[in-house]
Order: sequence, then structure tokens, then C-alpha cells
Amino acid sequence: MGSPPAAANVIQGLLEELHERYQPLNDGKPADYIPELAKADPGDFGIALATADGRVYEVGDTRKPFTIQSISKPFAYGLALKLLGSERMFQKVGVEPSGEAFNAISLDPSTGRPRNPMINAGAIATTAQIYNIDPAGAETLLLDFFAELAGRPLGIDHGVFASEQATGHRNRAIGHLLRNFDIIEAHPEPSLDLYFRQCSITVTCRDLAVMAATLACQGRNPLTGRQPLTQELTIRILALMATCGTYDFAGQWLYDVGMPAKSGVGGGVLAVVPGRLGIATYSPPLDSYGNSVRGVAVCNELADRLGLSLFNQYPHSSATIRRTYRGGQRQSRRWRNPAETALLQDQRDSIRIVLVQGVLDLASLECLVAELIQISSEARILVLDLEHVTALPEESGRLLEQQLIALHDSGVRILISRAARLRLPTDRFLESEDRLIHLVNLDQAIERAEDLLLASLDAKAEIPLTSEIEETLGFLDQLQPAHRQSVAVVMEHRHYRAGDAVIRKGDTGDELFLVREGRFTTTIDLPTAGGELHQSRLATFGPGVSFGEIAFLSGQPRMANVTADTPGSCWVLSRARFDELQQVDPDATCDLLLALTTGLSRKLGATNVQLMLLEQH
Repeated sequence: MGSPPAAANVIQGLLEELHERYQPLNDGKPADYIPELAKADPGDFGIALATADGRVYEVGDTRKPFTIQSISKPFAYGLALKLLGSERMFQKVGVEPSGEAFNAISLDPSTGRPRNPMINAGAIATTAQIYNIDPAGAETLLLDFFAELAGRPLGIDHGVFASEQATGHRNRAIGHLLRNFDIIEAHPEPSLDLYFRQCSITVTCRDLAVMAATLACQGRNPLTGRQPLTQELTIRILALMATCGTYDFAGQWLYDVGMPAKSGVGGGVLAVVPGRLGIATYSPPLDSYGNSVRGVAVCNELADRLGLSLFNQYPHSSATIRRTYRGGQRQSRRWRNPAETALLQDQRDSIRIVLVQGVLDLASLECLVAELIQISSEARILVLDLEHVTALPEESGRLLEQQLIALHDSGVRILISRAARLRLPTDRFLESEDRLIHLVNLDQAIERAEDLLLASLDAKAEIPLTSEIEETLGFLDQLQPAHRQSVAVVMEHRHYRAGDAVIRKGDTGDELFLVREGRFTTTIDLPTAGGELHQSRLATFGPGVSFGEIAFLSGQPRMANVTADTPGSCWVLSRARFDELQQVDPDATCDLLLALTTGLSRKLGATNVQLMLLEQH
């Protein structure tokens, strides 16, 4: 039997449905004031959608080249902002909606400044600023920038360029008027020539969807990972597209569709759902406003069917906190001696572990802050795990830092885990006694929280095991005094340096270890998604804690590695000495086996609890 057919994708199905529905719509006609544009096939029709995750859905004529025309305007303005800065550009071009047609001569009467960069006057002024930066290389500068936005090289339709150049008398008039007001500081013809070339850049419907998705991703191309625009510049571009992108149709567009958008007389329409996706359509017949008839209809229906309007957002859910634990529920993999365990037992719940998820925008951050303040009323130590936070905007990062420092100053110790990729403010997130502690994984953070709690209880970090029987620790404490003496006599005192391998995977399990001093960690190698091996900690043992019981009791090979983290020593019982003891004092060996199995069952029980919590995690 062959493989079953792939399941249909509902998003692709929706685009195909809309394409079939609106293909027969024959209203409007291609632009005819530029002779080359009048040659467009009115039957051409494509729809493309690109997501912030880099997936592209398309149907119809999405790979057919056409000229970008006015859709180039927001991107050219973004390039000008990037090269010259917002202050310089604001001197040359305003940001107010004009409420007039795209080719209106709309200038401020006192300054001569165009109302915004989406109308021709503002776009010509913008392109003139780009031209002034590098007159000889301005065209290459534009093409390279647009290529980064689209994720592939782009070129110019020289036939359309020649046609625009030959018929662009109104644009020439605008250019000379801008020169009169000194908005353009030199002869306008070279800048106009570059503007005509800019409008004649060839794109496909798929290219426009990727460019829209780049704006949706705060200036990062989701297909290539390149970042042609910054977050700040993208915000400004989207604001202008929302208020000015469809000219004197902008109000109706926001009312009906609710997305920042830009249209072009070549038949393209581009729309953006910030943070989510980009939409593009291509269909040459235009309405009286110069917008693609089919494109407007498709965007209208997509907004309704998918709930894409910026003004139709669901109330924020309370799922910012993925899960919270008390210290008694979630413990580290550090096994501690009976004295430390007893001290921690009654105080563990003063440690609170909070797992955060999602995008920490203002609404999410507000929920998190309220929860943290509530939790901190009962906690002395707070572990904040940010592994599942997908994004932390800069402004939220600053507020989060301020809140954590306020909690710290109120007496709550703060530990942050798994947050390196979020680019948290670093000046205060330093490992020190009087500031926030930043750790690379959750288990380390919980262990550090336990250490801090023990320190606050005046517990000794390490209680060495001496050779005197009455001062022994660990499983020896569970033996009858006479049996304890018999076992101690046959144990070897062995020293280790930091980094020494105490046990290697595959070794014969013929030794049992009881830590006298220092710290020892057992690890296994686990494959990552990429096939590489990653060393994972299973447990860390300190003074008075035993390890190696399972293989010692079963006789099976070792299944993990144990390494000395610090200089230290262990009492070691070999299988040979155990067998000798069994011959001379069988009651002592029985007592020892009972103590080992009792301790091992406690370890396994605690491990099972942690595994269940990890499943819920």
C-alpha cells in the first residue's frame, strides 16, 4: 500500500476558494494613463499569504512579474529613515493623511512640505533624499534594499520605466514645485528619474507577501532571517500605511479591513497583520481610487473570515504563567545529606518557581506582575523561568527589570533561568550577593534557591563524614551500632580532584560510594534534535549522600557517568569487601542491604514525583 494522501490545508483551501469566487469579478480596468500598464491582462489574479514563521500560501498568478508602482513608497520611506533619520525626513515630508488622491499636489502652504510619503509628492521628495546620499549608486541602493525585503534579487521593467518617464508630466510638475520650496535641493530631474525607476521595479504577488511579512516581523524577513529594517522604523512605516496607504480611501479601508496596507496602480495590494502575517494580491483592474478591485474584495473577506482587523483583537487571556510550583513540589537534582534535608523540609515552600510563557507585551506583563506580587507575599526566594517566553519587547524588558528589582528590594531573592536569548537588560542582571541572579537552566536555579534557603537557616553547606563511627552520616546512620562498625571497617577512604571521573558509563557496578566531602554529579548523554549529544545532569551528591546503589545491588554495568565537581573524597565499599563481610557478619550485610533499599526507594519515589511534574511542564 502506498502512503496516504496528505491532509488538505484549510488556509490554502480558503485562498483557493476566494480566488475562484472573485476571478469572475470584472469591475474596474487596468491603469491607462501609463501606456505600458494599460497592456496588463485584466484576467491576471493571484493571492499570496506569508506568515511570521516563514510559510507561504499562494494561488493563481502569484509568480507573474508586474511593476510595484506606489507599493514602493512605504519601503522607500523606510530606507530614507534608515539612512537619514526621522528628524531629517520630518523636515522634508509630513506624516498627516491628506484625504486626497495619490497624485494630488498636496503641500503645506507655508513650508511646501508634502503631507505624507504615500502620495506622489511625498514619495518624490523621499526618493530625492535617497538620491542625494549617493547619486551614482542610488539605483543599486534601492534595488539591494528591496531585494532584502523580498528575499531575492529584483530588477527594473525598462519598458514601464520609459513609459512613465515619457508621460510623467504631472510628477515633473510636482518635482519642480518641491524644488521651488527647497524640499528638493537640486535640479529635480535626476531624482524624478530615480522615482520612475523605483516605481518600475518588478515584483511578483509572492514577493509582495514576503515583503508584507517582513513588516509583520518588525523588519525581519521571515524567509531569510535578514533584518533590512529596525523595529522602530517598521512601526513608523505601518502607522503611515494605516492612515495614508490607500489615499482618499484610507478611512473606508480601516473601517472595512482594519489592516495597514498599500496599493499600486500596477494591480498589487499589500496588507500587514503586525506580528502575524503579510497578505498580497495581484489583479490589474482598478477602481476609481486606483486600488485593485479584486484585491480590495479579497482583503475584505480575509479580514472577516480570519479576524485579522487590528480593531478585532480578543481580550488578553490569563495564560501568561504556564505553571507555578512550591519548593516542596519541585526540587533540584541535588541530593542532600539528612541534616540539610531535614532543615529544608519545613521551609521548602518559601521557594516559589514560576514558569512564564508567550509574548510578554504590556497586557501579558501586567498579568505577570500582578501574580508575582501576590506570590512574593508568601515567598522568600523566587525562581522565574523564561524558557517558554517567545518574545520580550524592549519596553516590557525594562519594566520587568524594574519590577524584579522592586521585589528584590522588598526582601525576595530573585533567580532568573533560561532567559539568555531574550536580551534582558544586563546591567542589573549580574551574579552577585546583592542583585538578581541569572542562571542558564531551571535545575541550577532551583538548586541555587535551595542553597540560599539553607544559608538563611544557618545550615552548614557541607558536614564532613569522619572515620569515627559515632559521627558517621548517610546510610550508616540507619545501621545498628555494631553493624555500623563492621561496615565502616571494610570501606576505603578515596580522594578525588575536581574533574576526576569517579564512574564511567559501562563500568562494572562493583562499588558503592558514600560522599565524605565535596560534590559529585552523575550525567548521561542525550541526543539533541540535530543529532548531537548533550550532557544532561541526573543528580548531584554532597556529603552524607550515597550513589552507585542500583548497579551495586543488581550487578549490572553502570548506565551513567559520575564526575567530581570539586575536590573531595568518598567512603567506598567494593563488592569483594562486601562479600567478605557477608561471610563474617551476615547480620551486618542484611542491615546494610535494608538501609540501601530503603534509601533507594525514597530516591526513586522523589524522582517519580519530579518526572510527573516534568510531564505537566
